[in-house]
Amino acid sequence: MKIATVEKRIFWILALCLGWSLTVLADNEITIEQTGDSLEIGIDQIGVNNKIQMLDASSYINAASLGIYMVQYNTTTGINTITFDEVSGTGNKMKLIQGGGWDDITSETNLDWNRDDYEGGGHEIDITMYGDYNKMAVQQTNQGSTSGHDFGLHLAGDYNEVKIKQQSNGGKSLDLTIYNDYNDVFVRQHGSGATHTANITLDGLYGTDLILKQLGTTSQSYTLAIDCLNPSGCTTNVTQGN
Repeated sequence: MKIATVEKRIFWILALCLGWSLTVLADNEITIEQTGDSLEIGIDQIGVNNKIQMLDASSYINAASLGIYMVQYNTTTGINTITFDEVSGTGNKMKLIQGGGWDDITSETNLDWNRDDYEGGGHEIDITMYGDYNKMAVQQTNQGSTSGHDFGLHLAGDYNEVKIKQQSNGGKSLDLTIYNDYNDVFVRQHGSGATHTANITLDGLYGTDLILKQLGTTSQSYTLAIDCLNPSGCTTNVTQGN
């Protein structure tokens, strides 16, 4: 099912600038606190058991220029949760989905997305961002199973770009930590009935282009730590399964 463009359906949560808490539909919850200027945020929560929240009373979003668009779609009892801890800096951009997929995960302007109308939920995203000009696009989806996918993120430094896909039934888990500048990371974990786990840490004086794929119906596991010292940058491409 193709979902219309965000221009046709987005609503701006102006109350966030005043620190209000909002509830959208039964069992769908939104609680966000924000300070700073020029925050743009669009939220669609479709179905039930979708939650967007701050981690605790000390959590905050403090940014002069942030564009965040979130979509959560859920048809069953598994709970989709997006948790914000600390987001600071300027020029950060996010695209988030739990329960669907972006038509173009690489595009900053194309916010069309699709779904299969049978989504089990149970996905979690935990975010911490500090630096400037970071970009992130995430989608997590399954086909009816409540064994959702976990995704964490820790970003520090400028000009990082991260794209994540976790798909199909069977739990997937990913922890990603990026400290330095100019990294471009793409990770895809896909396969029905399988448990895939990836822990990735990127650091160094120079950027690393990383593509990590874990596919198939058997369990995959990967821990990757990169400390790039090459002035020309580093490139890593890993594939497990098919």
